[in-house]
Amino acid sequence: MSRGWTRGAWALAALAGMVPVAAASGTLTVALNADIRSTEPGVNRDTNSDMVLAQVVEGLVATRADLSVAPMLADRVDMADEGRTYIFHLRDGVRFHDGRVLRAGDVRWSWDHWMDPARNWTCRSFYDGTGRGVKVLSVDTPDDLTVRFTLDRPSAVFLAQMASTQCPLAILSPSSVGADGHWIAPIGTGPFRLGEWRRGQYVMLDRFDGYSTRSDEASGLAGAKQALVGQVKFLIVPDVTTSQTALLSGGVDIIPALPAAAGQDLKRFSGVRVHEQELLSWTVLLLQSDDPVLSDVRIRRAVAHAIDRDGIAMVATNRLVTPNPSAVPRVAPQHGPAHDEWPTYDPEKARALLREAGYAGQRIVVQTNRRFPNMFDNAVLIHAYLRDAGFNADLAVLDWASQLSNYQKGRYQLSSFSYSARFDPALTYDALIGDRAKRATAQWYSAQAAALLDRANRSADEVERQAAFDALHHQMAADVPIIGLYNGVAVAATRANVTGFHNWAANLPVLWGVAKEGE
Repeated sequence: MSRGWTRGAWALAALAGMVPVAAASGTLTVALNADIRSTEPGVNRDTNSDMVLAQVVEGLVATRADLSVAPMLADRVDMADEGRTYIFHLRDGVRFHDGRVLRAGDVRWSWDHWMDPARNWTCRSFYDGTGRGVKVLSVDTPDDLTVRFTLDRPSAVFLAQMASTQCPLAILSPSSVGADGHWIAPIGTGPFRLGEWRRGQYVMLDRFDGYSTRSDEASGLAGAKQALVGQVKFLIVPDVTTSQTALLSGGVDIIPALPAAAGQDLKRFSGVRVHEQELLSWTVLLLQSDDPVLSDVRIRRAVAHAIDRDGIAMVATNRLVTPNPSAVPRVAPQHGPAHDEWPTYDPEKARALLREAGYAGQRIVVQTNRRFPNMFDNAVLIHAYLRDAGFNADLAVLDWASQLSNYQKGRYQLSSFSYSARFDPALTYDALIGDRAKRATAQWYSAQAAALLDRANRSADEVERQAAFDALHHQMAADVPIIGLYNGVAVAATRANVTGFHNWAANLPVLWGVAKEGE
């Protein structure tokens, strides 16, 4: 059985390669609230790193704005053996930034690069059988334009995982690394190439004149990509007020991430456009259920009853979104009434549970940072709610690098946090469910939850997957391994002379198709 993932018209994409773009000049300046962590996709990363590298590297497939998966470097994708085999037919004539022509051997080289344990690629466990993902049994290259992946079992999320923004299966030129294997730079196939990274100051991208664009409509990270400016400069501006002032004065063209209140304030100015978009990202309070105090589910339920999620969402998003306790985003088709189930805001119930659990005033610390204003504001409110309900709660304000390191090592009791966009709910649940002894970032160690997730990962039947997601949330509401607050809202601002900018549910602004009038 074979299934094509492209329309026939997409076969014209190769003929559209290297389309020249007239008058691609000027520099688009984008304010980032923090420097990128590295230039190696999916290794040492955060949201800013993902955004920058999405302009530079591409994979075999990409995600559209409607969250469906489309071919990118592949011209088409065939599925066989009831979902155990995926055959990627590559576009001919695609070039890397170093001039090398993309061939199947480069896909195989990239696969071996990412799967090398020494690379510490975040998503290796999705493909090697050590996690709940599939085990890729083989990657074969029958000819220069064909790559065949053989899996140990069917997977409903294999292509979505390949297109992940956190750790995309980026196809790179071997010149991305040195002779000894050390990382140099991402030599990809995207419409922009890495120019200069001056740490703590800026990242400069240059238009790639040899880019091979697709012919299908641009959508999300998929479709046609035309760089309409000569350079993109990501300028590091940690202070929100400073970035707003720079936008108003013309020193910055785009601010891709703003607090909701700041966006509302900028609407007063005629020379600025404000863009708002509800997101797949999920803002949460992490709970360390291995902690001596929080290991008691009654204490975790007391935390849930102590927090007014409506109040937090209202303050954080300026009433743009409502709370969401579920790992299934509100904008996802799988989100329904079952995913609104959660312990209600009830401080008296919280106090009763604390008494029942024998809570004796043990100190509980909420970790947060100031780099991301919403995380900080959420933590301040949570701290106040906890103290009001009878917890001996303290607030620890860390630098973001330290808080992220603590998350990666499981060193916290409570932590104000956010998960970036996942294109399938199963991928978000996969980030949560697991044994902390094996993966410190896991939040929820439950054999029943793992079995439900396995059903969602394997089945291509949407009814069966929906039942699994509903059951997962029902159990989460009982176990309280994490507290979901709300899905994010992207508030971006551009100068009025910037055209073509838009955001989408992944909160990964794309800068191809964006231009400045008058340049």
